[in-house]
Amino acid sequence: MINEEKDLIQIKQFGNKYFIFNAHDVKKLRCEYRIVGALNGTLPSFPSQNTFFGLPLILLQEEVELLLKKGWATLITSSRSLPPTSTSSRAIIFDHFWSMGFYLTNGIKFGGDFVLYSNDPMCVHSDYIVSVKEPKEIILPIDIIAAGRVATNVKKIFVFASVVDEDQVFSYSIEWAGF
Repeated sequence: MINEEKDLIQIKQFGNKYFIFNAHDVKKLRCEYRIVGALNGTLPSFPSQNTFFGLPLILLQEEVELLLKKGWATLITSSRSLPPTSTSSRAIIFDHFWSMGFYLTNGIKFGGDFVLYSNDPMCVHSDYIVSVKEPKEIILPIDIIAAGRVATNVKKIFVFASVVDEDQVFSYSIEWAGF
């Protein structure tokens, strides 16, 4: 059991942020578990540039919840940190698409919650933008039009996803034809 704990990925929590500081763990996350995160540190030899980043890797809360649920990681918190909240709709939807074989990253730059990739994001472009909605949440026609236009302009399909039951995800996609 000591070896099993040693093999666990160490996630360090500071406030509401989750970090990986070990390069071996970053490689393991990406290559074995399809967890991408976002590198956030500066490179020592190029501290002024902002194109390429190094350690630490920042994880989404949904990535942390999946890793903890699967038993692949351990969370190290500071005395002021709160543990991840109970499974949210976002976490269930993250898990749903991850279980389908997708790589997921933060989708905020495209107006969504997640971006889905069919393979490693360094090898392929993303195919989908996912927006998490609550089951009773009203989606206005203007929101559908905006989502479709954004997705079309970046050559993706926009997906609205919602948790219907505890484990059941309902989703529908928007794709403009003829562009």
